Amino acid sequence: MESVEIKVDGLKLKGAVFCPQIKRAKNPAILMIQGWTGHKENSFQYAESLSRLGFICLLFDSRGHGESEGDINSTTTEQFTKDDMAAYDFLANLESVDHQNISVVGSSFGGFRAAYLTSIRPIKNLVLRVPADYINDSFKIARAKAGGSEIPEVMEWRKKARNPNETYSLQAVNNFDGNILIIEAEYDEYVPHQTIENYKNAVKDKKKLTYVFMKGAPHSIKPGPFRDKVEKIYLDWFKKRLSD
Repeated sequence: MESVEIKVDGLKLKGAVFCPQIKRAKNPAILMIQGWTGHKENSFQYAESLSRLGFICLLFDSRGHGESEGDINSTTTEQFTKDDMAAYDFLANLESVDHQNISVVGSSFGGFRAAYLTSIRPIKNLVLRVPADYINDSFKIARAKAGGSEIPEVMEWRKKARNPNETYSLQAVNNFDGNILIIEAEYDEYVPHQTIENYKNAVKDKKKLTYVFMKGAPHSIKPGPFRDKVEKIYLDWFKKRLSD
C-alpha cells in the first residue's frame, strides 16, 4: 500500500493505492468512494483482496473526512463530486492503469456519488452497496445542512418509487451501459428497500445487473462476518469482470 496525495480546489486529500504484486503493463483499476463520514481505511480489506486479483485500487478521504483537508460541515454534494473526479483522474493517470478498464465502488452516500461519477467520467463497471439517494435540489447545499437519513422527511422521500429522470444518480444509472452490482442490506436503517428498487429499476439492460440481498446485514459494515461477506461478493463479481 502506498500513501498518496490528491489535490482539488486548493485542498489536499489523503489517499492510498493498493497494487498487484505482479504488475502487467496495463492493469484494471478500481476507485472506491466512502460513505458520509467514512474513511478510506473502511475499505482496506476489500482493496487488499482485489489487488491480489490484479486490480490497482485507489481509496481516499473526501474533503473534511479522515486525514484530508476541508470542512465537512460546509461542503456541498457538488463539491464532493469534484473530489471523486480528482481521485478518478489521479488513478487514470497512473502509468500502469488501463484507462479503458476503470471501475468504481461506492457505499451509501458514496454509492450516490459513484453512480453520478459514471455520467462525467468513463466507467467500465459500477458497484453500489446500500446506495443512498437525494433530491436534486440538495446538490448545491452543504451535505451536513441538507441532511440525510436522520431527517424523517428524507426517509419518507426515499420510500417512494422514483422514475430514472427524477434524481441525478438514477439518471446516471439509467444511462450507464456497463456491468452493475447492487447490494442491499436486510436491516438497513438508512436506505429503504424502495430506494434499492429505484436503482434496480433504473438499469436498462437487466442482463448486466447483479443484485445481492445480504440477509441479516445492517447498513454500516464493521470488521467481522458481514465485512468478510462483502469481500467475497466483490471478489466473486470482479473475477467475472476479468474475463468480460
